[in-house]
Amino acid sequence: MAAFISILVVLVLAVIVYRYWYSTRKVLPPGVRPLPGPKGLPFIGRVHDVPSTATWLKFWEWSQEYGPIYQMEIFGSVHVWISSEQVANDLLSKRGSVYSDRPKIPNLPDNRTSGDYMPLLGRNDIWKRQRKFAHHIFSRAQNESQYAYPTLERKRLLHELLKNPSDYVYLLEAYTGRTISRLAWGSVAPAPQLKIDAFGLLEAISPSGALPNVIAWLEHLPAWLSPWQKTEKARHDAENVFFQQSLRDVHDAASKGEINPSYAKTFLEGKEKGGWEHEEWSYLIGMMAIAGALTIASPLQTYILAMVHHPVWQAKMQEEIQRVCGDRCPEWEDRANLPVVRSVVKEILRWRPPVPTGIPHRLENDDIYGDYFIPGGATIHALEWGICRDPVKYPDPEAFRPERWLDPSFPSYREPLTEFPNLKNHHQFGFGRRTCQGVEIVDQELFLVMSGMAWAFTIQKKKDAAGNEVEVPWNKYTSLLIAKPDSFEFDMIVRSEEKRKTIVQDGEAVENV
Repeated sequence: MAAFISILVVLVLAVIVYRYWYSTRKVLPPGVRPLPGPKGLPFIGRVHDVPSTATWLKFWEWSQEYGPIYQMEIFGSVHVWISSEQVANDLLSKRGSVYSDRPKIPNLPDNRTSGDYMPLLGRNDIWKRQRKFAHHIFSRAQNESQYAYPTLERKRLLHELLKNPSDYVYLLEAYTGRTISRLAWGSVAPAPQLKIDAFGLLEAISPSGALPNVIAWLEHLPAWLSPWQKTEKARHDAENVFFQQSLRDVHDAASKGEINPSYAKTFLEGKEKGGWEHEEWSYLIGMMAIAGALTIASPLQTYILAMVHHPVWQAKMQEEIQRVCGDRCPEWEDRANLPVVRSVVKEILRWRPPVPTGIPHRLENDDIYGDYFIPGGATIHALEWGICRDPVKYPDPEAFRPERWLDPSFPSYREPLTEFPNLKNHHQFGFGRRTCQGVEIVDQELFLVMSGMAWAFTIQKKKDAAGNEVEVPWNKYTSLLIAKPDSFEFDMIVRSEEKRKTIVQDGEAVENV
């Protein structure tokens, strides 16, 4: 047994040595040079310099040294980092025919080909088919009553925050899970399991969650030697059962005439005409739900962090809401008249992007950009943290300044303010053929919850027994791919007795809906 393991290790090391040797011997065309970047150690590259948390800060530091596009290696894999929106558009959008693939995730070995992970699928016929179906789903959702779900769940959220503001992380994640469960399956019943599955997938694909995602050759170990493969198989099997059962439950409800508008309802109505298969589409619907559950809670938590540190913008939102809506809570239909609210929403995403490293692309063939050579097979990262800190487009980029979307003196300002700012075509949602298709529902949920919290509560720093404000860290994050601020203490004070009564009445009215 020991001899076998030794041979296996030697073979794996031989593969790594060969890949490194081959990459260093590649002859470039005349007049073309490699991308700049930090020089790595043989075989391991610069993995030892990348911190286990807030990795994007190191990649941003390197971009300030090496420029808006550079490359580095991690265990023989080439990673290209882009911190310029212009460069990202030039490559990922304008050259989408070769930049729209997804890299293989070592801990998720079938993400590119199996059809189980639409946002992570390779650029193939399965992805094209699923993306077309997703477009159909979102188009139908706009024309049905599905977009009433975020407002319904907001009433419950405000009531729960009134009762237990210290549970804000759980409550905000419950809001996103319940809302997307209604959208996906027309029911909140799947929400608890959806949260478990969403976190499990996030761990499976995050560099800090599974070692093979950093040391890729570990994926070649046989299953009996790999604890990661065993964990991933158990996670995937449970996920498969959950997605399949959730769609069957909608089918059973439809047979009893109890079906609610949802993505699953759209599937069932078009199943025969479209030739759609139950297993594939159960996964597609499930993945759309997971994507929504993972990302939206992050900026909602960041909103509370921002209001603690920048109460002046909370006051500006409250003044605008009072002027436009009077004593009632803002609705989605009020958005044209609430540019301050929309500016805070957009600045939250810029100040603390929920996916700061971006979702990676994969270059299919060798490419030349200017006089730089980009090797085929490289993993391409649009570094959102860097793009959001372009000092030309976003002056004073480290500061939380929603006025950059309202003041004509800022480069990011656009007119008319009845329409702008909004999240449409925002680089936060990807580039080219990989742009997120669910931007409108994200925009709606963020607008409704942030405006609802501003209407209902004043958020401020907590004071200790001596009356001193308790400091709140603004630059500590969770360690996984989706960045969320670490939990912290604060006070959330209901703004009036009338608002308290409205929140309680609305919350109790939807408790069992």
